[in-house]
Amino acid sequence: MKDFSRSSNNVSAVVGVLLLMIPTYFVTMSALRYDASGLQFFNSPILILGTLAIAFALNARSILSLKLEREKPPVLKIALSLRVWNLVEILIALFLLGALLTYALVENFEPR
Repeated sequence: MKDFSRSSNNVSAVVGVLLLMIPTYFVTMSALRYDASGLQFFNSPILILGTLAIAFALNARSILSLKLEREKPPVLKIALSLRVWNLVEILIALFLLGALLTYALVENFEPR
Protein backbone atom coordinates (compact mmCIF):
# COMPACT_ATOMS: atom_id res chain seq x y z
CA MET A 1 0.00 0.00 0.00
CA LYS A 2 1.35 3.42 -0.92
CA ASP A 3 2.21 5.70 1.97
CA PHE A 4 1.34 9.37 1.74
CA SER A 5 4.13 11.88 1.96
CA ARG A 6 4.30 14.64 4.54
CA SER A 7 3.14 17.26 2.02
CA SER A 8 0.10 15.14 1.20
CA ASN A 9 -0.79 15.05 4.89
CA ASN A 10 -0.46 18.82 5.08
CA VAL A 11 -2.70 19.18 2.02
CA SER A 12 -5.34 16.98 3.62
CA ALA A 13 -5.19 19.13 6.76
CA VAL A 14 -5.69 22.33 4.74
CA VAL A 15 -8.51 20.81 2.67
CA GLY A 16 -10.09 19.57 5.90
CA VAL A 17 -10.06 23.09 7.36
CA LEU A 18 -11.68 24.47 4.22
CA LEU A 19 -14.35 21.76 4.27
CA LEU A 20 -15.10 22.29 7.96
CA MET A 21 -15.84 25.98 7.36
CA ILE A 22 -19.30 25.20 5.94
CA PRO A 23 -20.66 23.17 8.88
CA THR A 24 -18.97 25.53 11.35
CA TYR A 25 -20.69 28.47 9.67
CA PHE A 26 -24.06 26.70 9.81
CA VAL A 27 -23.78 25.65 13.47
CA THR A 28 -22.52 29.09 14.53
CA MET A 29 -25.27 30.95 12.68
CA SER A 30 -27.90 28.55 14.03
CA ALA A 31 -26.66 29.03 17.59
CA LEU A 32 -26.69 32.81 17.17
CA ARG A 33 -30.09 32.65 15.42
CA TYR A 34 -28.70 34.76 12.59
CA ASP A 35 -29.92 34.35 9.03
CA ALA A 36 -27.63 35.58 6.25
CA SER A 37 -29.84 36.26 3.25
CA GLY A 38 -27.38 35.52 0.46
CA LEU A 39 -25.95 32.30 1.87
CA GLN A 40 -28.95 29.96 1.84
CA PHE A 41 -26.95 27.46 -0.24
CA PHE A 42 -24.92 26.58 2.86
CA ASN A 43 -28.07 25.43 4.69
CA SER A 44 -28.33 22.25 2.61
CA PRO A 45 -28.20 19.13 4.84
CA ILE A 46 -26.47 17.14 2.10
CA LEU A 47 -23.75 19.79 1.79
CA ILE A 48 -23.24 20.03 5.55
CA LEU A 49 -23.14 16.29 6.23
CA GLY A 50 -21.14 15.66 3.05
CA THR A 51 -18.41 18.13 3.97
CA LEU A 52 -18.25 16.65 7.49
CA ALA A 53 -17.90 13.14 6.09
CA ILE A 54 -15.26 14.13 3.53
CA ALA A 55 -13.22 16.10 6.09
CA PHE A 56 -13.39 13.17 8.52
CA ALA A 57 -12.40 10.64 5.84
CA LEU A 58 -9.48 12.74 4.52
CA ASN A 59 -8.01 13.27 7.96
CA ALA A 60 -8.64 9.70 9.10
CA ARG A 61 -6.83 8.46 5.99
CA SER A 62 -3.88 10.69 6.85
CA ILE A 63 -3.41 9.27 10.34
CA LEU A 64 -4.42 5.62 9.82
CA SER A 65 -2.38 3.05 7.97
CA LEU A 66 -3.69 -0.43 7.16
CA LYS A 67 -1.48 -3.21 5.87
CA LEU A 68 -2.54 -6.76 5.11
CA GLU A 69 0.28 -9.29 5.18
CA ARG A 70 -0.53 -12.46 3.30
CA GLU A 71 0.98 -15.01 5.59
CA LYS A 72 -0.47 -18.11 7.13
CA PRO A 73 -2.70 -16.86 8.88
CA PRO A 74 -3.19 -13.42 7.28
CA VAL A 75 -2.25 -10.51 9.54
CA LEU A 76 -3.81 -7.05 9.42
CA LYS A 77 -1.57 -4.32 10.81
CA ILE A 78 -3.13 -1.02 11.85
CA ALA A 79 -0.88 1.95 12.61
CA LEU A 80 -1.94 5.32 13.98
CA SER A 81 0.22 8.39 13.34
CA LEU A 82 -0.15 11.21 15.81
CA ARG A 83 -0.50 14.24 13.58
CA VAL A 84 -1.95 16.98 15.74
CA TRP A 85 -3.76 19.01 13.07
CA ASN A 86 -5.41 15.96 11.54
CA LEU A 87 -6.55 14.76 14.97
CA VAL A 88 -7.90 18.21 15.84
CA GLU A 89 -9.88 18.32 12.61
CA ILE A 90 -11.33 14.86 13.26
CA LEU A 91 -12.40 15.98 16.73
CA ILE A 92 -13.95 19.17 15.33
CA ALA A 93 -15.86 17.16 12.71
CA LEU A 94 -17.16 14.79 15.39
CA PHE A 95 -18.11 17.73 17.63
CA LEU A 96 -20.04 19.42 14.81
CA LEU A 97 -21.78 16.16 13.93
CA GLY A 98 -22.70 15.71 17.60
CA ALA A 99 -24.06 19.26 17.75
CA LEU A 100 -26.19 18.67 14.65
CA LEU A 101 -27.51 15.33 15.94
CA THR A 102 -28.26 16.83 19.37
CA TYR A 103 -30.14 19.68 17.72
CA ALA A 104 -32.12 17.24 15.57
CA LEU A 105 -33.02 15.14 18.63
CA VAL A 106 -34.02 18.10 20.81
CA GLU A 107 -35.97 19.80 18.03
CA ASN A 108 -37.96 16.68 17.12
CA PHE A 109 -38.46 15.19 20.60
CA GLU A 110 -42.03 15.16 21.87
CA PRO A 111 -42.85 13.93 25.38
CA ARG A 112 -45.67 11.42 25.50
